[in-house]
Amino acid sequence: MNKTHKINGYTDLYALMGYPARHSFSPFIHNYFFNKYKINSVYLSFEILPIDFKTAFSGAHKLGFSGINLTMPFKEEVLNYIEELDEDAKTIRAVNTIKFDKEKKTIKGFNTDINGFMKSLDDNWFKWDESNCLVIGAGGAAKSSIYALIKKKVKSIYIYNRTIDRAYEIKSLFNEIENNKLVILKELNIVPINEINLIVNCTPIGMGENNISDDNTIPIPLDWNLNRKYIFEMVYKPVYTPLVKKSIKDGAKIIFGTEMLLNQAAFSFEIWKGFFPDSRYLKKYFKNSFK
Repeated sequence: MNKTHKINGYTDLYALMGYPARHSFSPFIHNYFFNKYKINSVYLSFEILPIDFKTAFSGAHKLGFSGINLTMPFKEEVLNYIEELDEDAKTIRAVNTIKFDKEKKTIKGFNTDINGFMKSLDDNWFKWDESNCLVIGAGGAAKSSIYALIKKKVKSIYIYNRTIDRAYEIKSLFNEIENNKLVILKELNIVPINEINLIVNCTPIGMGENNISDDNTIPIPLDWNLNRKYIFEMVYKPVYTPLVKKSIKDGAKIIFGTEMLLNQAAFSFEIWKGFFPDSRYLKKYFKNSFK
């Protein structure tokens, strides 16, 4: 890690807003990038009560912040306060990155989760056009993942969520783009698991848990054989979730939640600073530090 730069009156301000937010690795990641490239910027984390979000967002703008990241539950609410969206954010109606343009005095929203998801799989040599995919969950992470899979033209996308109405909402969102490839599962165990190449966990199941013998801590049936399948675990705390531990045991190819976190952060950094940062050190750090 490089020596921390000095903060002064010309330091650009960036932050994460969410509820909760204190657990996030985002300040660690972005401040590493700023230090690595000797950029006079600092990144903070703010845990904002939902009732206070509008005031906090306006305050960040008025205080001269250069950009912010958003996590749950603000990725959709922020749409009410933005004049301009990039195409990805416009399509899935969710924003995770804000750029405050001080010269043009504009606020633009982006969604870097989509590119972060695609890069995470590209870095692991995933074959998009040959794959049948299962996405578990129906929140913002699921929307981003499904849209990325549609853009990459995979063979089929199975969607499972415990509340089936939420899954149908996602299918409805993408009906105009791709209808034939999206299959809603009423029960998870009816998926043709032998034909599935990629499983994406977009639920919080496994967060903070360590015991894979309890089926409440893992989002898939314990008797599934994951050998040679790609397993994309969105949960990153702990890094080695029950799903990751089972995947290692079964011989699966794992994309860790920290890889997704790093890649979406790098795309946010590129929006703010104009170039894509090298995150190889951080990727190794996360993988080796939390076993």
